[in-house]
Amino acid sequence: MPISLEPGWAATLSDATSHFINLLQIDTTNPPGNERPAAQYIATALAQHDIESVILESAPRRANLITRLKGDGSLPPILLMGHMDVVMAEPDKWTHPPFSGHKDEQGMIYGRGATDMKQTVAAALATLLLVKQNFHDQGRQPKRDVIFLALADEETGGTFGARWMAENHADLFADAEFALNEGGGIATEINGVRYMTIQAGEKGTSRFWLRARGRPGHGSVPMPNAGIVRLAGAVHRLGSSWLPVHMTATTRRFLEVLANTQSGETAAFFRQLLHSEDPGAVMDAAPLEPTMQRNLNAILRNTAMPTILRSGGQLNVIPDVAEAGIDGRLLPGQSRADFEREIRAALGPDYTDLEIEWATPEPAIALEAELDGPLYDVINEVMAERAPGTHLLPNLVTGGTDAKAIAPLGVKVFGFSPHPADDLHIFERAHAHNERLHEKSFHYCVQTTYEIVERVITRGA
Repeated sequence: MPISLEPGWAATLSDATSHFINLLQIDTTNPPGNERPAAQYIATALAQHDIESVILESAPRRANLITRLKGDGSLPPILLMGHMDVVMAEPDKWTHPPFSGHKDEQGMIYGRGATDMKQTVAAALATLLLVKQNFHDQGRQPKRDVIFLALADEETGGTFGARWMAENHADLFADAEFALNEGGGIATEINGVRYMTIQAGEKGTSRFWLRARGRPGHGSVPMPNAGIVRLAGAVHRLGSSWLPVHMTATTRRFLEVLANTQSGETAAFFRQLLHSEDPGAVMDAAPLEPTMQRNLNAILRNTAMPTILRSGGQLNVIPDVAEAGIDGRLLPGQSRADFEREIRAALGPDYTDLEIEWATPEPAIALEAELDGPLYDVINEVMAERAPGTHLLPNLVTGGTDAKAIAPLGVKVFGFSPHPADDLHIFERAHAHNERLHEKSFHYCVQTTYEIVERVITRGA
């Protein structure tokens, strides 16, 4: 249900949709990224409303844009952040070209980045323009600055985007108290009850190579203890086992919401999981559909999933070494030493001699923002009005976002790009063929984002 904030709201949504479609038409596939044209488009749109911005290139054509609308300085800024790059697309698999920004007769807008995450970038742009129109152009100043940061390179780790900005230009945005990022605002439904996720944390990464060695030999004479055979057994054990449960603050809040809003056997399960001394055993008997059970297991534990196998070079030669690439993910509060102990325990005594070689000197940090405070309270309040009967569900994501570079600066980052409660399949369309978003969902994102920001920048601490 739209909120009529200004007489010109319809025109605002029309302009915002044009910006969204125009951004979708700019090919920022990463690699190579080439975010400069998207950054220049945003800079031009801002300049048309007398808003100055700065484009900073970490490498040729790898552009990041930042701008700030000043408040009266009585409270710290809010940061709106999003990435302009997108993953590759296979045009022959699409109904409409992936960089066409095509809008069909039903109002569905097609384009790579339509749900990850040019819709959020366009909504942030629209929000900034509305703050300028409704405050600065009226001779008013909000209590907080509003900073907008459009980033390069999120899809391949942020080396040319968020990480580079944090290392070289943190002074431009590190004074923000909190930020709105991707990763939440996604509707889901469990047993007929609707929820809207808000990302308050994300796992860290600690990837490694698991290596087994043995004697080489002729392939015609089987060798049961060959490195390749033993590696296969170790890989199967890791890939089919769950590591111990660790209850983070975010996941505890996640489970509390579900325990209080579900009913019957499902509610009882979540309560038992919260209070059990053996939550792993509780999970083994979870009354959940398989996908949800698998996802819940992944946010309750460190994980070590085999993704690459390498060994041998000739069919009739038993190789002397075999190795597997393992995608390791760490929960907040867990160290690499903790992780290795769990891996060794899972492998057991049969595989004590297998080598672990870490892919990076240090793990990528895991994050967890404190659930409470002005931004979280306003999101809760706005969603109660905009999506009555839909419960805000704090979550910890198993992947990663640009928050990994921004949060260590002291900025409390929440993933929340709000979409309607009845648009239940947004995440499934990200990175998929025919990535698309309905115009009404985009309008909802714009209006709700502005409403959140407007309340945050006008209220006291």
